[in-house]
Amino acid sequence: MGLPYKEEYIDSPDGTRCKVLDVAAVDFSGAAQGRKATETLVRCAQGGERIETKNTKGKIESVYTARKGDAIFTNLHNPDDVYVPGNTDGTRWQFSALESKGYEITADDYEHGGVRVKSTKTASLLQEAVREPSCIKDAWGAGQHQFLFTGATLKVDDKGHVTGIDKKAFDATWEITSSPPARPAAQGQKAQRKPS
Repeated sequence: MGLPYKEEYIDSPDGTRCKVLDVAAVDFSGAAQGRKATETLVRCAQGGERIETKNTKGKIESVYTARKGDAIFTNLHNPDDVYVPGNTDGTRWQFSALESKGYEITADDYEHGGVRVKSTKTASLLQEAVREPSCIKDAWGAGQHQFLFTGATLKVDDKGHVTGIDKKAFDATWEITSSPPARPAAQGQKAQRKPS
C-alpha cells in the first residue's frame, strides 16, 4: 500500500525534491505498537544553538534554532541525530517537562552536560513505509518541516501527531511492543488456521 501525498513538493535543506505527505490521510489501522527502547541524551538549551537533525546518511531532516530551556535530544547511537521535539502548536519541548512528556530520567550524564532518559510511551508505527523522498510539512509548526527518505518509519502518537524516524535510527533505538492486528481474510479466501 502506498502512502497518500498532496500535489505539492518541498525541497529539503540539501536540495532533494520531496513529495508532501498527506498525514491526515495516512492509515495507521494496521500499525504495530512500539517505543524507543534505548536511552537518549537530553541537554537543556542555553538558547541560540543551531540544531540540524540529520539522518544516518547525513541528509538534513530539519533545522531549528533552540531557545533557552528547550530540551535538546541526541541519539547516543548517532550523534548527528540531534533534535528538539515539537508540540502541535509550534512550541518545543522544555527540558523541565521531560517527565510530563513520557520520559523517565535514568541517569545524569556529566560528560555531555545533560541527563539520559528513556521513553515510557508507545506509538503506532508503519515500519519502513517511506519509499521515496518525502516531507511532513509543518511537522513541528509553521515552516518546520521534517524530510524523510527511503526506509523511514512513520509514527503517530496518542494525540494524533505524525512524524517519521530514519531507518537506521529506528533499527538501533526502537522496539516493537505488539504486532499489527491480523487482517481479515479477503472475501472468497479462508483464513489460515494454526495447527494445534
